[in-house]
Amino acid sequence: MNNDWSSYGVEDYIDAITALHEKGLWTDMREKMLKVQYQAPKRTLIEPELTFLMGWTGHNGNAHYGKLGKLIGAELLGVGVESLDKGWPFLSSGEWREGDERWPGQRFYWTMRPALAAALEKMMMVVSAEAAFEPEPEFGELPPRTYPEGAARQVLVNAHERNPAAREACIAYHGSFCAVCDSDLEEFYGPIAYGFIHVHHLKPLSEIGEGYSVDPETDLVPVCPNCHAMLHRRTPPLTVEELRERIQEAHR
Repeated sequence: MNNDWSSYGVEDYIDAITALHEKGLWTDMREKMLKVQYQAPKRTLIEPELTFLMGWTGHNGNAHYGKLGKLIGAELLGVGVESLDKGWPFLSSGEWREGDERWPGQRFYWTMRPALAAALEKMMMVVSAEAAFEPEPEFGELPPRTYPEGAARQVLVNAHERNPAAREACIAYHGSFCAVCDSDLEEFYGPIAYGFIHVHHLKPLSEIGEGYSVDPETDLVPVCPNCHAMLHRRTPPLTVEELRERIQEAHR
């Protein structure tokens, strides 16, 4: 049995998660656990944080996280879940270290394995911070309320928001609530998510020219990572209104 947990690659994790989907074992709760860890600073958290952020009590984080690790591990190894002693190493590396003011004392920290994080990105379950905040070259003086964007390049999810100033102006005007589902990430994740939101171009960059100037009030909207991914599940992207209607239909 291969206990070198760091040896598994991105495609290995994608295959494992896909297999769990096909078996009906990939639940919203299990996906949400990984999203919570992915969004944590350095993709690192401790069990009490996971339990708190998931809205559980006691030490349910250990049980659920370990179970998910065993399910993924069983697919990676091609064995039965019952043959695995522990599951978390398939999801994270771990170490004991001193906690912080909120969680004092020695704590065991889980850090998501890079291949698993990359697999979640590739499967469009999450969007990397690098994609959301790609650095851009300096621009010259800009006319009021407009920002130059639009050199031709393929855009996937949130990968090429051209001008950070346009992003900040959009959030300053629209706020940080998702324009599709009205979610407030800070309300769900706590202070770690303060001000965190993606920005979506209502007109795809592939359709605009080199010298196009974006108006952040009319051309951009804030959207949560999940809704942003869903908007781009189709080419051309769904409109905000179309995705909102699909959500309503799914919950009737």
